[in-house]
Amino acid sequence: MTVSESPASPRWRTAAACAGLPPQIIFARREAEARPALEACRRCPVARRCEESVAPAESYFDGVSAGRLWRNGRLVRLHGHYVAPSHVALGGDASGGLARPA
Repeated sequence: MTVSESPASPRWRTAAACAGLPPQIIFARREAEARPALEACRRCPVARRCEESVAPAESYFDGVSAGRLWRNGRLVRLHGHYVAPSHVALGGDASGGLARPA
């Protein structure tokens, strides 16, 4: 992996489907407010890097990362029909949730 491909490098962010969205949409805590970001994730070419860089379950993240809505580092169960991009291989339970490290 080169520096430009590293999850810590900001260069990948310019290719993100949500790059032009306002921060209040990316960091929304409720599904209705996050809808544009969740929709953008469906077509995002860097969703995996987003998940790796943000590490939402480890950072108590609030907002959208890799097609999922997080609040305090925990997945928020969505009522809409949003699906994480198929190219993002995330582990989790049957509900699509990721366990927070103990």
